[in-house]
Amino acid sequence: MRKLVALLMLVFVPFCTLVAQNAVLHISVANSKGAICDLYIPGLPGQSSVNLTLIDGSASHKLQLARPQFVQLTCFDPADWEHKHFNYMLYLSPGDNLLLKADLNKAGFDFKVSGKGGNNNQPLISAMESINLHGFLRDTLPYNLINAINTAQKNRQSNLGTYIRLYHPSLSFIKDQQTSLRYYASELFNNFKGTNKNYVWEAYYRNYAHWQKITDSLFKAAKLNNDAALATFNYTDLVSQFLYWENVDLSDEEYLHPVAFYREWYHTDTVKGKKLFSADRKNLPREMIINRYFTGKTAEYLYAVLFAGAPSESNPRNIPEIFGRFKQKYPHSSYIAQFIQSVDSIMAREKYRLNNKMIFMDGNGTNLNSLDEVLTAMKGKTVLVDMWGTWCGPCREEIEKNSAAIRTHFNGKGLTYLYIANYDKDNSEEWKKLIAYFDIEGTHLLASDKLTGDIMAKVKGSGFPTLFIIKKDGSFELAKTQNPINREVLIKQLEEALALQ
Repeated sequence: MRKLVALLMLVFVPFCTLVAQNAVLHISVANSKGAICDLYIPGLPGQSSVNLTLIDGSASHKLQLARPQFVQLTCFDPADWEHKHFNYMLYLSPGDNLLLKADLNKAGFDFKVSGKGGNNNQPLISAMESINLHGFLRDTLPYNLINAINTAQKNRQSNLGTYIRLYHPSLSFIKDQQTSLRYYASELFNNFKGTNKNYVWEAYYRNYAHWQKITDSLFKAAKLNNDAALATFNYTDLVSQFLYWENVDLSDEEYLHPVAFYREWYHTDTVKGKKLFSADRKNLPREMIINRYFTGKTAEYLYAVLFAGAPSESNPRNIPEIFGRFKQKYPHSSYIAQFIQSVDSIMAREKYRLNNKMIFMDGNGTNLNSLDEVLTAMKGKTVLVDMWGTWCGPCREEIEKNSAAIRTHFNGKGLTYLYIANYDKDNSEEWKKLIAYFDIEGTHLLASDKLTGDIMAKVKGSGFPTLFIIKKDGSFELAKTQNPINREVLIKQLEEALALQ
């Protein structure tokens, strides 16, 4: 009997080598005119969601699976998102042929699930997937929050037991759900803590020991580095979010304890450490976080999270070098084939060089201290001004997404482009590299802190990136669209400015 149990457990070990089979999902959504449905597999970094085209409210999709996998189905009516949207966490296995029915007009959406795999996907289990913690935002101590999370976890454990008795799910379902549930409290607490810190930053660090004590106890109960948990939704979300929030915490550490931070993470003094951290505040630090806290398959997975996130954040820094180290460490990883094309693209773009359409003000513009001086330099021109920074993810994303398209639209129409880099005065080398990498044609200046402050106050900018328009008469106005930029709105405003005499 023990040998049989051992064999059964081996069958369901995550990431074992299996022959992939199709799992087929059929969905039927009543009262769904105009509704949009997407499938997303949380445990596969870099895999975009799949849009399901509903024909008369129905759609089918095949997923090639080597092992059972959590899959999230999201459906919503764009005309009434608040009342007509749902997330349904599925557990699909190779060979499943599942039919899910829902009705957007009924309370609770009247879910019905049938077909092969139905025993793993009844509504009771999906209904366990959410808890509203909004009422705890701005709490400066963690105790009410953790009590609520622990209560929710106990309820989920009870519901799982009820589900098993009612529906007799598969052994892999039971194993993966129980493993995932062990990380439920850690996932919720860690993610909420990171979000809440933005609201109560000073109080959070005054009470840091209280928050950290609970974090430590949660990771003692369910260890942070656990390859056996990688197939489960709560664990993959936990470690992915841990990588993100730990990276945010490093910026806090640099601000609060710079000497200790540079010594611990960069093994150097503040001068050299600041230069290293300023040059890359995300990719290299995330690699260091991975190597500090994780090993094995979990580390391999988080490298994939890193590689998937860098293009989406328009952040090429150190990616080829990190990818090279990854290949040495995991020479047989399936992620190599998945990401090599995007890494090759980064390497090709890193060979771009500055050209004569990338114009730098005298002294890189560091001698300018006021908006009035900028207006004088741009006198008689219609100018689109982009207040950005090499360190600013949304800035890079907007430049990559929109700058070339806007230049193409206004080619030969007399529009001038001015890119003002902010808080980058100690990062001029990387600044010029990114200008070439993103092919940012136009005039460039490296702002002093005084210039940044004067411009942002006068144009009433609220963050970065900030776009504003200088008109031929020397007046200026804030762009009507900011991050995320609506290109059509911006183009219309620029055309109106160009039309002025």
